[in-house]
Amino acid sequence: MRAVVTGVIASRYFIAACFALFLLLRLALILLIPVTQESDAAQYFRLAQSIGAGAGYTEHGMPTAYWPVGYPGFLGGLFAVFGSHPVVGQLANLTLAAASFFLVLGLTRRIFQSETTARVAVLLLALYPNHIAYTPLLLTELLFTLLVLAGCWLAMFHGGRRAAIVAGLIFGLATLVKPQTLLLPAMLILLGLMSRSGRLEVHRRLRNGLLLYLALMAVLVPWSARNFLVLGSPILVSTNGGVNLLIGNNPSADGGYLEDDALLAQRRFSLADQVAADQRAKALATQWIAAHPRRFLELMPLKALRLWGWDGEADWSYRIGFANYHAFANVFRGVRAANQVYYFGLLALFLASIAMLPGRLARLTVPWIFFGYAFVLYTTLISLIVFGAPRFHFPLMPWIIMYASWVVSEWLLHRVDAPSVTTPLSDHARRDATGAVQVPRAVDHQGLDHA
Repeated sequence: MRAVVTGVIASRYFIAACFALFLLLRLALILLIPVTQESDAAQYFRLAQSIGAGAGYTEHGMPTAYWPVGYPGFLGGLFAVFGSHPVVGQLANLTLAAASFFLVLGLTRRIFQSETTARVAVLLLALYPNHIAYTPLLLTELLFTLLVLAGCWLAMFHGGRRAAIVAGLIFGLATLVKPQTLLLPAMLILLGLMSRSGRLEVHRRLRNGLLLYLALMAVLVPWSARNFLVLGSPILVSTNGGVNLLIGNNPSADGGYLEDDALLAQRRFSLADQVAADQRAKALATQWIAAHPRRFLELMPLKALRLWGWDGEADWSYRIGFANYHAFANVFRGVRAANQVYYFGLLALFLASIAMLPGRLARLTVPWIFFGYAFVLYTTLISLIVFGAPRFHFPLMPWIIMYASWVVSEWLLHRVDAPSVTTPLSDHARRDATGAVQVPRAVDHQGLDHA
């Protein structure tokens, strides 16, 4: 059976078939299940309409920075050219997802030094129900996921100045979509400096890191200047950081998104006063945390559970936005249950990859093999401070799939029980220009990499 599976994966048509399946499943959902945009998606759509119509980034005619501008700005540019119809954004989402497919393929090949792992990864991504379900929804996740993957691809595997600058521009755009992106390049820089490399290589990495952050700030500074001109404060990205902190830290907080506590009303939000309202919210949250440190710590496991305990949150958008949802409720429930099993399987394989890691570092691309783990930890820490929600782990799933695919490919190629590699790199191993470990590998008769 294992030989049959490896033979299929090794087929010259396998990647093309995975990509066709990837596109077909997502396009079918757009065409067959008309879903109206609700909640956050509806807000992004309205803001994009304002931009597309030339009215600027406004709500009810008033300038705003409450919602990060990245995704509405992306949609607004498309609406200005193609018209402000949801299908424009849905097809754009399909294009973003398709680009992510190839970035996952390329990143997995380079990080794990394994064609088999890369092929398994794109198959798992193609079949992942929750990823499919996001395609018709005008939400930030698909754009943000693509930008992070693209920025990492350039920062990890293209060591020149130009690549560092382009990566910085990409991470700058990602920061306009989700402000927490700001520290992700720093993680890449630190990982690069941790690799075994000479003084010249350290200087090159520091130089590229500086160029990256200069390019990133070149994206953010104009938006901050705009905020200063229209809001009277040089807000770097958005004015909702304080309220997000307060949502997760108040007397009624349960670890998730809960916005009906009386403490939140004290921020007295209005569009005209959004900067001060955000500052009030931050002050209320920090005061509550200082007064209730034990409860703040008790909420952390609940926040982690909200972040990682469930998946398939896209179902909620169909439940309220698809007119015939109840007629097909059993189908949706079945898909949701299957997705949850799929998700738990991916998490289990991801955790298994941590146990496998120490004995196999000589076959992996160090230091970039550690980035996915660092990204997961970083996102978890943010949720422990603010609040947890399944949407927050969506951009992490391509990385979790990469590690899960590595475990699967090790099993397929009989590597799971292989002896641990604990000796220094042999004379046959070398490091490329990025400091990555490169180990010559044999290829078996099926075209799969074999230790």
